[in-house]
Amino acid sequence: MGFRAVRFVAPGFALLSTAAPAAVPLTPVKPWLVDFDTVQCHAEREYRDDRGSVMLGIRPAPTGDTYELLVARNRAGPRFGRQFVGSVDFGKGPIKAWLLNYGTSDPPLDIMKFRISATEMAQAKTARNILFHIRGRDDVAFAVTAISDLITTLDQCTTALQDHWNMTSEKREGLRDLPKGDLRKIFTFEDYPHEALSRGQEGAAQFLLFIDEQGSVAACHVFKPSGIPALDAMGCQTIRERGKFKPAVDHNGKPARSAYITPPVQWRLA
Repeated sequence: MGFRAVRFVAPGFALLSTAAPAAVPLTPVKPWLVDFDTVQCHAEREYRDDRGSVMLGIRPAPTGDTYELLVARNRAGPRFGRQFVGSVDFGKGPIKAWLLNYGTSDPPLDIMKFRISATEMAQAKTARNILFHIRGRDDVAFAVTAISDLITTLDQCTTALQDHWNMTSEKREGLRDLPKGDLRKIFTFEDYPHEALSRGQEGAAQFLLFIDEQGSVAACHVFKPSGIPALDAMGCQTIRERGKFKPAVDHNGKPARSAYITPPVQWRLA
């Protein structure tokens, strides 16, 4: 199955909550755009409020175990990631989760990213109203209906992604050697996120890496989150920037694409 970008029109996807009935659901101004990218499946839809465009994004993990939900605005975000306590509500009660607020420069975006399990995300299939709650900030609601077909499309994208990176059992049997690398020396104490340091937060996370034919880290995904978004984000950033591997090799002796799950990355203050 090839990778492509397709437009997927679905009825609205709403974000409401019983905790904040005053939040007025935004209505979509464009259809869903589903991107079958080579390193990340992604769906997004544009909404609008009195401050301008608001983008709702959905990213399934390549393993299908978790989902990232993103709310993005066209404005400069924080240079360094900040953590907040929040929740996502698909109309069946709030799902508590830490979220990470960070900014991108090209284009300039202010992004709020929540992570929930696939089991929790399944509630969205029948959701009519869903809401993002962020402690100390205004709730954000998106008016839409059930997105069962959209999730099915993202599942198809995830299957294609696994096939592309030789993650399935059948594809892995076609590899003579798996990728090899050592991440123990790429981290320093200076990498400890200030946000987590100031809160005294520690944790351990594992990452799923896509290793290309040159041994470079083409993408990093959180495999087992630490529960501390700042630690998980910094872990991926450091691995992408400094990680180097000996690529996988197929039975013909040629380098091949592959997926690699790291040992636990421990973040400790002492």
